[in-house]
Amino acid sequence: MAIETITEPRLDRPMVAALFDLARSSPDVPALYLPQEDQLPHKTWRQLADDTLRLTAYMNRLGVQPADRVVLWSDNRYEWIVVDFAIQCLGAIHVPLHGSLPASGAAAQIAHSEPKLVLIATAAMAEALRGQAAAGPPNQVQEVIDATNGEQSLLDRISAISPGDGMAIMEQQAARFDPQAIATILYSSGTSGEPKAVALTHANLTSNAYAAVDAVGEVASDRRLNFLPFSHIYARTCDLYTWLARGSELALTRTRETIFADCQLVKPTLMNGVPYFYERIAQRVAESENTAAPITIQQILGGNIRACFCGGAPLPVGTFDFFHARGVPLLPGYGLTESSPVISFSTINDFRRGTVGKALPGIEVRFAEDGELLTKGPHVMLEYWKEPELTRETIRDGWLYTGDLGSIDADGFISITGRKKEMIALSTGKKATPTHIEGLLCRVPFILQALVVGNDQKYLAALIVPNAEALSAWMEAQQLKVATQAESLTHPSVVQLYQDRISQALESVAPYEQVKRFLLLDRGFTIEDGLLTPKLSMRRDAIHKRFQSEIAALYSGGGVAVEYKGSSAAAATDY
Repeated sequence: MAIETITEPRLDRPMVAALFDLARSSPDVPALYLPQEDQLPHKTWRQLADDTLRLTAYMNRLGVQPADRVVLWSDNRYEWIVVDFAIQCLGAIHVPLHGSLPASGAAAQIAHSEPKLVLIATAAMAEALRGQAAAGPPNQVQEVIDATNGEQSLLDRISAISPGDGMAIMEQQAARFDPQAIATILYSSGTSGEPKAVALTHANLTSNAYAAVDAVGEVASDRRLNFLPFSHIYARTCDLYTWLARGSELALTRTRETIFADCQLVKPTLMNGVPYFYERIAQRVAESENTAAPITIQQILGGNIRACFCGGAPLPVGTFDFFHARGVPLLPGYGLTESSPVISFSTINDFRRGTVGKALPGIEVRFAEDGELLTKGPHVMLEYWKEPELTRETIRDGWLYTGDLGSIDADGFISITGRKKEMIALSTGKKATPTHIEGLLCRVPFILQALVVGNDQKYLAALIVPNAEALSAWMEAQQLKVATQAESLTHPSVVQLYQDRISQALESVAPYEQVKRFLLLDRGFTIEDGLLTPKLSMRRDAIHKRFQSEIAALYSGGGVAVEYKGSSAAAATDY
């Protein structure tokens, strides 16, 4: 059975309070699904609440007190949710680290946050961490979540604890709850720069979650499928906390590789994703539509989708159009870690092509003279932890300076045109928005990733990561034979293919926005090599550094030139 009423939004208690409301009102209702091969086991609200209370008592026995930091270094899993909720019950501060973070990065963030307790997903990760320099205070406690060397898993270790022990601790903490206290510290480096420790309060999280769930129009019978990392605030607010606020259903994918298989099991009605995810779906559907066995977006996503939501990076208009033309609403929103994260949202009944929707109720938005978006409201972070000067620079008179450029129309729809720091300034004086151009390039079925460069240069160039699967199929159809992958990227027919497709993709933009030279790479940008963020945005500075010699070659006669049909020689070079 489904729960038909939304939990009352109250800022005088932590987000986790909604869990215990649900455990009391609908204890045996399925709440959380954990796909396994061809099965879909679930946890009820009561099971989740009981495990949360057991872990609350266990962490209290380990010495965790209010305002202590608790680090969780893990990918998404059932225990991630239980840990997050238990930390809230204790009044402690959750410091989640991305599961894909290398041990050196984890050690640095642990040292900076000075936690009382560190929870680590696997023994292998714990061993890798021990190989790093000392991290954190000397009284720090470390625990491994998975079972290792005959030892019990974390959930087994707490199984004998009475939930009542945790309830007593939670009630004691609730009596002194401060909504303006720090609930979480998130290390956010975005697409460039050193990680910044963003401190969000309980009021930040609760206000944003309830505003978002109201904007979406989520109903109790909705079922979300999560695959984005909870260690990033987008998924944490828009998957985890909106699920809790509405009392609907949530399912966790097994891995990134099983997303589409899990869709067939879960049959979600709502999904959150990043543009990269939706672009791959569009490519897959487009490639099938001219075959004897076409597939649809609905079929790929399980058949029950009523809306897909997109954030984390700019959504190409072409991808938006592709989904809407096929009857699946793809609805972009906008925000950042420092805003908990949602600032604006598109809804099923209120959206506009090319925009990121309207500001959530209770959130103010205005634009500075240079076009930078500023926002004020309950969603704005408390501070950058341990960085008072950076905090004062970013929050002025209550306004958060986002670093994003954009505009707002007469109806309140917000458009984002780029990042102030990411704008490419050509030596000709022209300025280009790389994300817009990259979005156009990635609509080409043979392009998986693209990075546009050109600061202080006369023209734009690009690093192109081919879509290996699509390229291989095309080469087979053309009966092209090569011995190695590297040889395929220099084959004259392949080079001509990319020249033609890039010119077609960019023929409608201004001449100074057209890519004049490109280089095909034999490897892509990944989270593991530090070139993508956990939300799959490119780390531009890291890519520039890694490929500095290749980029330099693009401006000294290297790479491949692109010719644009219909452009005169003067138009093609007069930037």
